[in-house]
This record gives sequence, C-alpha cells and structure tokens, in this order.
Amino acid sequence: MFDFSYFLDCFFLILPGVPITFCIAFFSFAVGSLIGLIFALIRIHNVVFLSSFCTFFVSFFRGTPLLVQLVMFYSAIPQLMQHYEVRFFNDIDPIYYALVSFTLYAIAYLSEIFRSALLSIDRGQIEAAYSVGMTYFQALRRIILPQALMITFPNLLNFFIIQIKNTSLASVITVHDIMGLADIELGRNSRYLEVYLMAALMYWLICMALESLFFVLEKYFSRFRRSL
Repeated sequence: MFDFSYFLDCFFLILPGVPITFCIAFFSFAVGSLIGLIFALIRIHNVVFLSSFCTFFVSFFRGTPLLVQLVMFYSAIPQLMQHYEVRFFNDIDPIYYALVSFTLYAIAYLSEIFRSALLSIDRGQIEAAYSVGMTYFQALRRIILPQALMITFPNLLNFFIIQIKNTSLASVITVHDIMGLADIELGRNSRYLEVYLMAALMYWLICMALESLFFVLEKYFSRFRRSL
C-alpha cells in the first residue's frame, strides 16, 4: 500500500543529491561548450590531422551509449591501469569519472550544435569583415559568434535539460546524485513506488523550473535574433 508519509520523507532524503546533479550537468555543459566550439571550428576549417581526430571523437561519443562510456571510464580504465601497476585511478572519487564522462559526451553533441549554427552564417559576412580590415578572430568574435549563439540558443538550453536527466545514469557508478540517493534509500526500505516516484517528481520539477527560466531567457534574447 502506498505510504504517503514516507513518500514525503523521501523528498528530504533525496534532496542532498540535487547539488551534485546540477554540478555534473553545469560543469559538463560549460566545459563541453567551450571545447565543442573549438572542435566545431577545427572541423569547419578542416585543420590538418586535428579535423580527423575531432570527427572520430564526435562519431565515437555520439555513437556509443552514455551508460557504456560511464562504465568504461569507471571500471575498464582502472582495471587496465592495474595491469601496468598504476593504482592511482582506484582512489579517485566516482564523481570525477562522471564529470569526465559527461563532459566528453557534451563535447561531442555541442560540437555538432555549434557547427550547424556556424555553417548557417552567410560566408559573405566574413568576406565583408575582411574588406574593412578585420582579422579572422575579430570577425569571429564580433560578427559570426554572436549570430551563431542566437541561432543555436534554444538548442543549447534544450541540451542542458537533457543533460540534467542524463545525470541519473551517474548512480550506476555510485555517485550520490538524486538517483544515487534514491537507490541508497531503496536498499534500506525496498519501497520502489514511493522512492522512484519522488525521484521522478524531483527531476520533473527541476526540468519544469528550467524550462520556465529558459523560456524567459529565450524571449529576451529573441529580440537580438530578430535584429540579426
């Protein structure tokens, strides 16, 4: 029978995992955006050797499940290092494996988001910038990137929400995020309905709050997109 009192208690038991969830999502999004943009520029300009590496990187991390990547970094790499008598990786907190895995995943997807936005900018604008004496990096900073960011802004916000939900996979490697604490509580009580329903409700409320915030931000920045 559903225990409503215990269901409410689960909120406070799982709540400490919220900052960890946001930490993983925000860190991977911030670092992934920066490196993803660099990867996108490398691929667009077909930089020798680096372009091939970036293409392989994006293909691998987009073509393999995030869960497999997490387990690979958390279990396979330390096991491989033990073969060479390197035991340093065994003492690393699981959250760092999660940060690395989610960041690599974010780089691959954000790289494609940025690349499509950059390619949508009219090439004539760069040539016009050159004609008035701008360097490539000046044109990129003042003309190309502002337009690309306005174009891809909704996609970036959507990816962040997706990344929030993806963090639930971190519980597999014993990270104490929302889902991780839910699994711990489940091991104590085995009341699946109350625990998982509260975890689902918390993810839903977080995503609803983010969607409302992002709607306001998108509405605010849309005036700049219209002017561009």
